[in-house]
Amino acid sequence: MEINEAIRSRRSIRGFKPDPVPKRILEEILEKCLWAPSSRNQQSWEFAVLGGELMKQIKDLLAAKIKAKEKEIPDLPAYELPEIYLRRANALRDGIDRHQFPPGTERLEEKRAAYWIKGGCFYDAPNAIILYTEKSLVPKAIFDGRIMAQTIALAALEYGLGTCITIRPVNWPDMLREKLGIPPSKLILVAIAIGYPDPQDKVNSYPRQRDPLSSFIHWYGF
Repeated sequence: MEINEAIRSRRSIRGFKPDPVPKRILEEILEKCLWAPSSRNQQSWEFAVLGGELMKQIKDLLAAKIKAKEKEIPDLPAYELPEIYLRRANALRDGIDRHQFPPGTERLEEKRAAYWIKGGCFYDAPNAIILYTEKSLVPKAIFDGRIMAQTIALAALEYGLGTCITIRPVNWPDMLREKLGIPPSKLILVAIAIGYPDPQDKVNSYPRQRDPLSSFIHWYGF
């Protein structure tokens, strides 16, 4: 797949087949992604790659915390969105809701609640990659990690895999550190749900939207 096609065709997958991704393929993807750029070539990222029974256990723990509305302070705290960004975020949320649950959907609130839990549990992906770094390297390491996350999302396309870069599963960093043996000195950046997209899951056919380039670009010296 050519780079332009990969950039244009990448989308956040929110419905996966249950088939696990072979360890060999995950390793190949991460091996390629080691060539992602980082500040001063620090290569400040680390990966916790989840699968099998441990993945199930973590998803169960996340689901329990979401249902109990249990709060924890994430390593990267939440922030209030200014109006323009909030508008875009709400448009995505409301659009996906209408796409999945059109008027007349039976047991609507039950299905919405189930989707909310699913989103906090890696969208039921069979595998996940959690990116973390040394707290002492923040804030530059945050940029390195986010660049790495996008690089993984693009590289995964070559293997027929889908991804969703998501922060909700890392909203309970102490639980993840305890379960995965990640030291307290590490800052948990972001999670990537990864697996084979389920074409039957309606959410994956939601039409992506972007504001026009004129909304973002400012030319100087032209």
